[in-house]
Amino acid sequence: MLEGVGSGTMSPVFAGREDELAALAASFAAAAGGTPGIVLVGAEAGGGKSRLAAEFAARAGGRALVLSGGCVELSAPGLPYAPFAAALRQLVRERGATEVAALLPGPGAGELAALLPDFGVPPETEPETARARLFELVLALLEALAGQQPVILLLEDLHWADRPTCDLLSFLARNLRDAPVLMVVTFRSGSLPADHPLRRVLAGLERLPGASRLELPRLSRDQVAAQLAGILGRPAAPKVTAAVYRRGGGNPLFTEALLNQDGTVSPGLPQTLRELLLATVKDLPEETQRLLRTAAVGGSRSGHALLAAVARCGDAALTDALRPAVAGNVLVGDGDGYAFRHELIREAVLGDLLPGERAQAHRSFAQALEAAPAPGSAGPAAAEVARHWLGARDLERAMIAAWHAAAGAGASFAYAEQLMMAEQVLQLWDQVPEPTRRTGTDHVSVVLLAADAARWAGEPERGLTLIESALTELDGAADPQRLASALQRRAGLRRELLLPGQLDDLRAALRLAGAETPVRARVMAQLGWALRREDDHEEAERLAGELRALADRLGDLESQAEAVLLLAAVAAQQGADTLPALWRARDEAARIGNGHLELWAYLTASHVLAGRGSHELAIQAGQAGLARARQLGLVRQIAAPIAGNLAESLTAAGQWDEAAETLAEILGLDLPPRGRVHALLIRCEIAVARGDLAAAEHALAELSALPAGLAAEAHYTLPLARLEMDYRLAAGHLAGALATACELPGYNPHADPRYLWALLATAMRACAEVSGIRLPPGAADPAGLRQDLARRAARVARLNPVHDAYAAVVAAEAARADGAPAGECLAGWDAAATAWET
Repeated sequence: MLEGVGSGTMSPVFAGREDELAALAASFAAAAGGTPGIVLVGAEAGGGKSRLAAEFAARAGGRALVLSGGCVELSAPGLPYAPFAAALRQLVRERGATEVAALLPGPGAGELAALLPDFGVPPETEPETARARLFELVLALLEALAGQQPVILLLEDLHWADRPTCDLLSFLARNLRDAPVLMVVTFRSGSLPADHPLRRVLAGLERLPGASRLELPRLSRDQVAAQLAGILGRPAAPKVTAAVYRRGGGNPLFTEALLNQDGTVSPGLPQTLRELLLATVKDLPEETQRLLRTAAVGGSRSGHALLAAVARCGDAALTDALRPAVAGNVLVGDGDGYAFRHELIREAVLGDLLPGERAQAHRSFAQALEAAPAPGSAGPAAAEVARHWLGARDLERAMIAAWHAAAGAGASFAYAEQLMMAEQVLQLWDQVPEPTRRTGTDHVSVVLLAADAARWAGEPERGLTLIESALTELDGAADPQRLASALQRRAGLRRELLLPGQLDDLRAALRLAGAETPVRARVMAQLGWALRREDDHEEAERLAGELRALADRLGDLESQAEAVLLLAAVAAQQGADTLPALWRARDEAARIGNGHLELWAYLTASHVLAGRGSHELAIQAGQAGLARARQLGLVRQIAAPIAGNLAESLTAAGQWDEAAETLAEILGLDLPPRGRVHALLIRCEIAVARGDLAAAEHALAELSALPAGLAAEAHYTLPLARLEMDYRLAAGHLAGALATACELPGYNPHADPRYLWALLATAMRACAEVSGIRLPPGAADPAGLRQDLARRAARVARLNPVHDAYAAVVAAEAARADGAPAGECLAGWDAAATAWET
């Protein structure tokens, strides 16, 4: 809460939050006992989140190491990993960087330089690998600290968190297994935008074991009275309590703001919170107010040295001028800088600045940051410089700084930051003379960079908009290679969004690409995979062969490995044993440092193994692939389908709880439509098997709401049709199941037999279930459907024992549907059981 806005004194009485404090204490006790946890504390602005966290930390401080940090707001998404960097800074102050580094395995502490310059300069590593190493190091550090004593990690104000911060939070919450660590996260629950990254993460975190949600309500009248008594040192007059409660509504911030030091309610205070907050600020000395206005432009927190440089005053003068603000609970001193007691105070002060004052302060911050950049913090510092130059309306410098920030943001794997900076460059492009000369590149290159950043940041919609913009600028006659590359990008983004047109884009790109170019090789590979997914194996195989020949001529190792992988995937669907080739492609991809292709090999291998019923091996491949995806920081791109394959095999092996846990992790992420399909299919399958029809219906509704591009790939549509029948059969909607069986997706005998046989078995079961039952008028004819299914089954390939087993089930269900004698039916089921045992 905002302590003492009106009276200058915060209440020493902790009023109205005893239940929440007890819940935090219980979570800490569980964590200290070896069950790590996370508590998500939400409230409205001024609702008491920070006070609750501080009170809890104070009471638990003697029994735990308490580390805390908060997010920073700069009129834009927060700086990457800001709360974790602040917590690490606190730890370094207390123990020193050397002692902290000694807690980590090997010489890897340098990766922490992405968070704090005390650890040097981050090593040059590909972004995906470095991001994964950073995450693993933070996890290892927490586990090492927890090995000494329980740890409480307070992460405050995550309503200003960006996607990288949310990713690291999610990673830690899911990977702290046995360490005695409790994370407490505070955020404004009532003001999160619909597209805020934290909103998308919260649902997944709440489902984790050891997770709990605390929503702080407004205080009751009695609790407001207790708060007022704490401030005054005596009970407030009943009319004062009534007036404060009526006007403040039980918001702790308003309660403190409305009370004067003499115990009266100030009738002359303005009606808005901003004016209430400014009333307190304006009681401070003029020089203090001036510095507060400057500090407000810098953000929620400003370092002492930076603020002194911006304000052009010495250390002692700055300290003397800010002391009244600290004493008045407007600022808090935190070691080497100052933070506003509450962000709303900063917002109120910021809103009180005249436009010229604000622009000048932004200019001073930009100049100070450029004059003394923080070592090892090129990404965040450059982004701050860019934002300040924009605030100063120095558009040329704002664009140049944003371009440098975009180029360097990858060092911290902050693709959302990179996207924001690239979009700032684009925003200013037409407002700055000679932008190409100033950035060293052209407009299309910036758009393409922003589109790539959008994809890595999990924002394919924005990426697609950017690519569409680039395509309007490109001239196929003048630069066919670049147009081909842009079309290839659009095809990939369209697939992420399950939108039609990716094949058209790729074929157009192939026509544009030169005969002997790396661009052509990349387009051929992507087109080959797309054709395989749509069961055009003949053309996919032809393209893969051409790709291998082209890659050999170009000496392109990545394309060579991908050609081997694509050929193996196509051959596997035709019944060949291509696992040795898949593993060779994986090893080659790892050797040349192509993480995407390495993971694609894991994905393909787990799919092939599951298709032939080798689920234990498929589980091993899926687990190894998922672990590698986490290491490379590619959870949103490739880990989702790997996790879907893993969950599918876990389900087939009867390990439903493990499958559900894997699915919860993936679906808890903010995935584009394609990333959700497989996970939703398996979640629905488990729900039907467990008889949880409500969960199955919810999953089916989500699947049905996905874009129409879902229908282009049989490995999605065939399982979906099967699950719709399974759900209706389980719910007793026999006529509906029969109707679904009559509306099966367009038959393609070249589709993967594993999906075709499973679909035919369920459809035939629907025919058997309605045998002898009077159907409503207009219902489908089960006899005619059974004959049609039998004709289809006769055309489906049987390439391995799994297909044979499904075929036996189809025959047994057909006999049941025909009303065959009991002995004949029993013999059919004996044959099916034997086939499955095989």
